[in-house]
Order: sequence, then structure tokens, then C-alpha cells
Amino acid sequence: MTQNPSGVKCDIVNECQMFLKAEDGGGDAKLNVSNSVSSINEGEQDIGMSTNSQTNKESPEKEKEDSKESNADGNEEMPSTVTVLDTPDGGKVYLVGTAHFSIKSQEDVSRVIQEVNPHIVMVELCEQRTNILLLDEEIILREAKNINFKKIRATMAQNGVFNGLMYILLLNMSAHITRELGMAPGGEFRRAMAEAKKIPNCIVQLGDRAIDITLHRAIASLSWGQTIRFIWHLLTSNKSISVEEVEKCKMKKMLDDMLEEMAEEFPALKRVFVVERDMYLCHSLQIAALQPRNEPCRIVGVVGIGHVAGIVEHWGKVTPQDITPLLVIPPPSLSTRIIRVSVRVACAGAVVYAAYKFFPRRWLP
Repeated sequence: MTQNPSGVKCDIVNECQMFLKAEDGGGDAKLNVSNSVSSINEGEQDIGMSTNSQTNKESPEKEKEDSKESNADGNEEMPSTVTVLDTPDGGKVYLVGTAHFSIKSQEDVSRVIQEVNPHIVMVELCEQRTNILLLDEEIILREAKNINFKKIRATMAQNGVFNGLMYILLLNMSAHITRELGMAPGGEFRRAMAEAKKIPNCIVQLGDRAIDITLHRAIASLSWGQTIRFIWHLLTSNKSISVEEVEKCKMKKMLDDMLEEMAEEFPALKRVFVVERDMYLCHSLQIAALQPRNEPCRIVGVVGIGHVAGIVEHWGKVTPQDITPLLVIPPPSLSTRIIRVSVRVACAGAVVYAAYKFFPRRWLP
């Protein structure tokens, strides 16, 4: 919880009014582009109402904003991880490719936002993952390191037994890196949020597809054999990692090799986790760029560096009709249904065995 200057208590729900909803950021797949832009404008008006009380003193802030515009239009050398895209109104999208758990990436994000002074900052997050922006870093670090029974139970209750277990395995990989590096995940997104707060009327947009849709589509895309191999891969992939290795992930050659290896071993997962989200993130940026304003737009996108090439490839080409199938959760395959039943039976068997083993058996002779 936080307190604003007037003493009114603001909880996470109220604080989330600073964001465009994830669906708006990615565009409503059932509407055409003009309707999508209209819905975003409505969201922007709501946001303005909730924040203008703190930023409505136009004169000094307007002067400050005007003084920064020369930086945005200047020729300052950007970090090597930044790609600049042109928009229909003559504006620019500054796409910052980051390595998660990288301090250097956080510094790149700060530098670009300070120099560009953007209207919108889009981050590679969805509405379900806003806690990574709103919670204290120490809390995130503590929570990310520990995956306890309570967290496992809550995850399975929210996502189902099988999907929940798969999600826990993915979280375990993140927890391992967190323990190795002593760094909370999502630092580049928190940095983007902090920098955006310094800019009057700047909007932070959630541009990624909902995580539950991505997970359901990923699991549904795997065959029986691929599911077993993927689970085994997650269970055995907790290798040691250093800060230097994290920074190397931003090198194009290493990144290409990693994506190629993923495509060879799990082509369906690459399609769901990388290719589809490239398109979704690209569409989010397109919608942001199409919002009417009195000057060419300035947008900063903060995404994992593995998404940059795909966003550049799709830039200006993604339509709402392309997004529609990416939001559909397909029915589980036969192999997935069998594995789900097996997991449920195994869990039930474990509970029965534990009860038999550890509780008094007074009913036995």
C-alpha cells in the first residue's frame, strides 16, 4: 500500500489505473485498428483523470518537456541494443532489447527514456504480472527465491494441476537464476516504470499477451514425447550462471544460437513463446503509435532482446485479424489429457500414501 499526498490510500488496483489494460495495449482482436485506437484513447482519458491531479500544473512542466524535446530529436548515440522504428506520423519507436537479470540493460533503459522523453513506455508484461512493477524489490527477491508448498498449491488452484506444475517448473528456473545472481527478476521493467513516472503524462503500457494464454497454448502444442522431454529439461537445467554469461546473452551470435537450439529441440515452444509474442508485442507498439496526438509520437519499448528481430520483421504488418488466433486456447491433445490424468492420479496416490503412512491407523486390527 502507498499513501498519496492527500492521504487517500491507494491499493494495487488503483495504482494499476496508470496502465493501459493489456487487451487495449495489444488491441482488441475483434475490432479494426481505428476502433482499437478509440478504445485506447478512452483508457488514456481515464488515466489522465486519475493522474492529472498530480501533473496538471502545465506551465513549468510544459517548459521542462519542451526543453527535453531537443534530446529526443537529436543525434545522441543510443546503446547498441536499441533499434529505432519509424511510425506513420513521422514519429519514432525506440526498441530497447534487454537481457533479463542484466544491470547494464537497466542502465540502457534509463538512458533511452531520459533522452527520448517518450509519450508511452511499453513493457513486455501483461496485466497478470504487474506485481513485478508494483512490489518492493526486496519482497520480489525474497518471493522469487523461494517456491514453497503454499505457492505451489495456489498456482495449481489458479491454473489447474497440470498447467500449475508446468508453471512451477518454469518459476523454478527463474528462482534458480535469482539465487545464483542475487538479483530480483524484472529490474529493467521496474526501471522503465520509475523513469516514466518522472515524465509528465507519460503512459506505461502493458504490451504482452496474458501469461495464462501463452502457457495453455504452449502446453497444448506439445506432443506426448515433447512434453516428457520438456519436463525433463526443466528439471535438469539448473546449471550455474554468472553475470558475465547473462550479459553475453545480448550478443547476436549467442542469441541466434540459443534460438536455433530451442527451435531444433522444441519448435512448437519457439512458435508460442517467441514468434507469436513477437507479433503480439509488435501489434501493441503499432496501436500505441497510431494514437492521435499533436506531435510525432515518441515511444520506448522495453522487451527481451530475443523479441527484437521478430518485432522489426513484423513492424507495420500485423493486423487485428492476425492477433485473433493468438488469443485462442486450443483443446488439449490426447497425450496432454493422459498426462493430466496421470498427474492427478499420482497426486491423489501420494496424499493417500502419506495419510496411510503418517496418521494413526486405529481402524486396523
